[in-house]
Amino acid sequence: MTAPLNGKKLFGAGQAFATLNASNPTPIRFGLVQDQSITFKRGAKEIYGPNQLAADVSSGEMSVTGKVTTGTTNARIFTDLLFADAGATGQIAESDNELGTVAGTTPYIITVANSATWTQDLGVIDVTTGNRMTRVASAPVAAKSYMVAAGVYTFATGDEGTAKKISYLYSVASTGESVTLSNQPMGKVGNFTAAMVFPWTPPGGAVEQDVLTLNSCLATDYEISTKMGDYGKPPFSFSAGCDTTDTLGTFSFAEAA
Repeated sequence: MTAPLNGKKLFGAGQAFATLNASNPTPIRFGLVQDQSITFKRGAKEIYGPNQLAADVSSGEMSVTGKVTTGTTNARIFTDLLFADAGATGQIAESDNELGTVAGTTPYIITVANSATWTQDLGVIDVTTGNRMTRVASAPVAAKSYMVAAGVYTFATGDEGTAKKISYLYSVASTGESVTLSNQPMGKVGNFTAAMVFPWTPPGGAVEQDVLTLNSCLATDYEISTKMGDYGKPPFSFSAGCDTTDTLGTFSFAEAA
């Protein structure tokens, strides 16, 4: 018996996964999917005679591109899909406008709270004037400039007892993950299999899922952006091609045509 040609509705963002084409890969699940799309774009080639309309049309190239917008970031998008590089435990954190008071006697210093793991200076504000101070190699001027090494900030005579706001980066060894973004050779860097699940729940029925699997994909774009008073929603884009068996993938439909 032939199934009715009703098709299936789509509702909700669905789920998306990426699995690196390597030995014993751990799949990446895109978190809090906001939307996803897949585009099959065929190039058409026409030939014309003396009349306005084409005498014939044939298929040219076809491209397949996908996009998943999520509500979370994921370090493994960088380690597995973009840079094909291993991550390591530990993170870089920022201390923003940490308030400190210059010592009342020489040396006129402020040792920041995370001086033991300090990695980079991000600037100093003089609280009295509200101005940003200038970093110098030597001979700082009161309320105008400072020196820094290994998380110890040195100020000038005249700055003793004054308040400063200091911003800097420091490392945290036991939490998070850090990825070295190295310059990889061109080619199939981060080649992965994509799985996209498109859901629909009919009234009073069980969840139906159309599932698209693409066997050989490469990341093309990943953007992390933020917005005042709103969540960041990073979009991830990719391009799909055929695998070594000349197969693009499979598309499984919950309702037969």
